[in-house]
Amino acid sequence: MGSENNPQYKIPEGTRIYAIGDVHGYVHELEAMHRLIEADIEANPVDDPQIVYIGDYIDRGPESAQVIQCLMDRELNAPHIQHRFLMGNHENAMIEFMKSPQGPRKDWLDWGGIYALASYDVYADMDKPLSGQVEMLADKLKEKVPAAHMEFLNNLDLMYVCGDYVFVHAGIVPHVPLHKQKKQDLIMIRQGFLDNDIIHEKRVVHGHTSVSEIEIKPSRINVDTGLYFGRHLTAAVLEGDAVRDLRVNMMPRRPSSVLG
Repeated sequence: MGSENNPQYKIPEGTRIYAIGDVHGYVHELEAMHRLIEADIEANPVDDPQIVYIGDYIDRGPESAQVIQCLMDRELNAPHIQHRFLMGNHENAMIEFMKSPQGPRKDWLDWGGIYALASYDVYADMDKPLSGQVEMLADKLKEKVPAAHMEFLNNLDLMYVCGDYVFVHAGIVPHVPLHKQKKQDLIMIRQGFLDNDIIHEKRVVHGHTSVSEIEIKPSRINVDTGLYFGRHLTAAVLEGDAVRDLRVNMMPRRPSSVLG
């Protein structure tokens, strides 16, 4: 677990932010993280608790649809907490696949989208090439995904700024003002951001690139700790000039199937 006090970066007084990393279709771990956060708030009350979800809620794990529903239910189940939902490249890919299955994101199924399909009871014929099934699968997915889920996905934010911090899915392009950052970079960037230690106008909290433990650097904090790879789900806890973290280990479950 990591912790830090850095007076250069602060969250406004009275606010505490829990920034949750990439979930990738694991709803039980997400629910456990919510319980941890609730317990943390009860033990250490704060006027303005917020949860920022860093994106990549779907794909790879077996419960994409259930994760989306869990997130949508949060504002009803926990009205005392502000919730901020950011878009990851996987949510964007699912949306683009449904719009144009033969377009640039026809490779979404290879990103783990096949598991998101199964969570909505849409199954590919694994004995045939996926490339020949994309139109059919996209049509079935459009029928199965609830309108409320699509509204949620289409309304995800690309960025959230609070105090001296900016929250995005993947990162930012150095030397480019935040208001001029492009969507593709915010949800996809690695090269030029991860390998650059420049201090940005805000400290960046991001996911997208898996690390074994929360990564706390002067210019950025990475909260994607590889839940999908069998590690754990992490939330960075930001309050004042302090950074600490909460974690939930992957839970045992039956092997997931994309065969129906």
